[in-house]
Amino acid sequence: MKPERSRRDAFTLVEVLLAIAILALIMTAIYASWTSILRGSKAGLDAAAQVQRERIARQAVETALSSAVLFQENVRYYGFYADTTDERFAMLSFVASLPDSFPGSGLFPNEPLRRVVFAVEGLGDGAGVLTLRQHSVLAPTNATEEAFRIVLVSNVMAFGLEFWETNLNDFSSEWIASNSLPKLVRVSFGFGKPASGAAGQLFSSVVALPASAVPREVQIPNAPQGGGVPGGGKGQSRGAATGAAVQVGPGSQLRVTPPSQPPVPPQIPPIRRP
Repeated sequence: MKPERSRRDAFTLVEVLLAIAILALIMTAIYASWTSILRGSKAGLDAAAQVQRERIARQAVETALSSAVLFQENVRYYGFYADTTDERFAMLSFVASLPDSFPGSGLFPNEPLRRVVFAVEGLGDGAGVLTLRQHSVLAPTNATEEAFRIVLVSNVMAFGLEFWETNLNDFSSEWIASNSLPKLVRVSFGFGKPASGAAGQLFSSVVALPASAVPREVQIPNAPQGGGVPGGGKGQSRGAATGAAVQVGPGSQLRVTPPSQPPVPPQIPPIRRP
């Protein structure tokens, strides 16, 4: 009789290769699921951030319009300008007394009176970014620094403005009376991605301006039309038109007359159109 050989159980090469193939399939499925989760999470976060930025942009425009101010005595500094020649992208520039919660207020401490400029700058793909530029009206007129710029929202397909015309009793697409404020402003926003081919979203809101242009008579009570001493008091004025000294008598109101040629206010930086 032949002695029995000891038998040892082991995996064959085919079994090892089959196990490796199954493990590779499982790892591939896990990786694909994980990347899909990450991609979906990123898309959701980007969509939420875009919606939030759209809301902030709309709120910034509405807040600024509701805080607009204009003084007719210094109308050259407080002009309300609107450029609607471009049918898709308008430009709006005016002076407002902005709250502390307005974007960029931290860079203008104790300077709530600022000129704001809303405009769309093109990106070359049919959409653009809505930018906000602002500078203090009370800053020195010889300041050369560029106005502070903030990108409010991207993927802007349209930014339209319409102004309430009292004579027409309807909204108009242009505003030429830069020395006055409109009663109502209708602002339209269009958001979307041209490359995606999906339909964009359109938002429209009507903002009522609670203030109106402050007349010169309110700024300077009892101000005469031709200079001199207001209030009918005794005395004689000398060089009121050039800002020289003014002599007033008892009971008179002192009126400070600005120079005949006030300094030119800071120029608004040019806007890059798409």
